[in-house]
Amino acid sequence: MYVAAPIKIDENIVGVLTVCKPTTNINHFLEIAKAKVFRKSLLAGICVVLLSTALMFYIFRPIKQLTRYADEVRRGKKAVLPKLDRSEIGDMGRAFEKMRNALEGKKYVENYIQTLTHEIKSPISAIQGAAELLEEDMSRDQRTLFLMNIRNETERIRELVDRMLHLSSLESVNDLETSETVRFDQLLRKVIERFTPVMEQKHVKLIAPGKMEIRISGDAILLEQAISNLIQNAVDFSPDHGQIDISLQMENQRMILAVKDEGPGIPDFAMDRIFEKFFSMRRPGSGDKSTGLGLNFVRRIADLHGGSVRLEKLSPNGVRAVLIIPR
Repeated sequence: MYVAAPIKIDENIVGVLTVCKPTTNINHFLEIAKAKVFRKSLLAGICVVLLSTALMFYIFRPIKQLTRYADEVRRGKKAVLPKLDRSEIGDMGRAFEKMRNALEGKKYVENYIQTLTHEIKSPISAIQGAAELLEEDMSRDQRTLFLMNIRNETERIRELVDRMLHLSSLESVNDLETSETVRFDQLLRKVIERFTPVMEQKHVKLIAPGKMEIRISGDAILLEQAISNLIQNAVDFSPDHGQIDISLQMENQRMILAVKDEGPGIPDFAMDRIFEKFFSMRRPGSGDKSTGLGLNFVRRIADLHGGSVRLEKLSPNGVRAVLIIPR
């Protein structure tokens, strides 16, 4: 590498001064500069990747959550809106939730009107038929029988409306309104005592769990109603001189209540519909049906407590109802 400058005397070039330097020295400085540039470029690249990842996580994570939420709504599940920030995506998610509530509210009312009308038709027809027959001449015993039929069907309508009102109030909320520490074992003993006279009348033997202290967090009134519905089903389907086995335990921070009966069991065709509203099996002996809202009511209570309920077929007969509530 050369640098030259002229030497002048009286404006005449009389010589040249030349300085030269080997390129090996320049190459050394270039290698040092290359290393510095590489390190800074690598650091800048890492920063860009990290910032891009954070930006993608910030933008795409809530979008994926909203996509999963929309998919659960489409499949008819009890979807819960994910926690979103105050960004435009959060505003969009909250708008989705308002739209879903408005659409579900309209559909909910339509379905309830249809199902309630359908279920009330049968007892109203029975009441109307009995009232028309009472206008005819008949014996005192027949008249008493028809009057009893009217009372029974009227009571059935009242129970149906009351249960639907209670269930609709539960389905309209996503969280428990009140939550406290509940002695579940005491609730269970209280319900068992209430059903003892009915079981004695049917000569049903009860095997109850031993004394224990189990505390969970929840709504005591709702939990008591869930227990009542499960034991009521077991009593209704138990044959005379049958046996009901109730067990209660804590396992992996979960309260597990199991109610087992020796009834006829659940047919295969009914297993997928047993928790549907208004679906009910005929009781052995009497042939009567319930409102078909009890098990649906229990499932909603379990959902509100973050738990679950299931029915298991037993061999050769009988059913085990299992209620699980996190501690």
